[in-house]
Amino acid sequence: MTTILMPMGGAVDERRRPEVFLEFLRRAGGAQARILIFPQASARPESGQEYTDLFRQLGGGEAQVLEFRQRAQADEEENIRLVRQASGIFFAGGVQMRLSALLGGTRLEAELLQAYRRGCVVGGTSAGASILSKTMVAYGKGGSSPRERILQMSPGLGFTDRFLFDQHFRQKDRLGRLIYAVASHPGILGVGIDEDTAVVVEDDSHLTVYGSGAVTIVDGRHITATDVAESENGRPVAVANLIVHVLTRKCVYECESGQAHLASQPFEVANVNVSQR
Repeated sequence: MTTILMPMGGAVDERRRPEVFLEFLRRAGGAQARILIFPQASARPESGQEYTDLFRQLGGGEAQVLEFRQRAQADEEENIRLVRQASGIFFAGGVQMRLSALLGGTRLEAELLQAYRRGCVVGGTSAGASILSKTMVAYGKGGSSPRERILQMSPGLGFTDRFLFDQHFRQKDRLGRLIYAVASHPGILGVGIDEDTAVVVEDDSHLTVYGSGAVTIVDGRHITATDVAESENGRPVAVANLIVHVLTRKCVYECESGQAHLASQPFEVANVNVSQR
């Protein structure tokens, strides 16, 4: 069973038929999709209904909001039932800590992970993208250079422990904090996603870019030296032999080999199923 994560960089252009939402909907089943929307990261009460309306307008089958704001409500049987029936799960934007504080350690969190493993497409925009990884960017500052205390990381929902996602990437100048995160643990791949852009992660290893912006891959697996542990008082951090890729629509990144393929370069990938569910 192919697993699919689809983090989005926020500020998706909804004035036209947005490619990133259409791709999410296609992979969740198109007209037969059953989309379950988690709006809790947002403080706006109308957020969930707006996404419900959008998915329906784009031709989705069923779209429903799972609205609750208290941890005691998370494990209600109706919520568990809806997660088990979903073909697509979508986390709205806002503040990612609202999601982790509400769902972390609940039975519902375990059901969400199980749904992902059985093939349910899981996506989110802005804060809803950050929450998808096991370790997430919780707070941080902008800037092109990595600096001590440029970000704070905390546990996410754990759909992947291989990637760390950051959003509004180019628009909010977040390269420095993503480099800092990767330098702190070079085994994690940093994925910075621009606005109106998404990356499809298949089987936790194969990434494809969709939308109008770019995705920045920060690979620290070949770092030979860094002073990230010694830097203090907000000073810049040095990193040697860091690899950075900037990928645009239909470009592909293969995690195992560390190879990036531009859209203009045809290639073959074995055992990758991208057919509609």
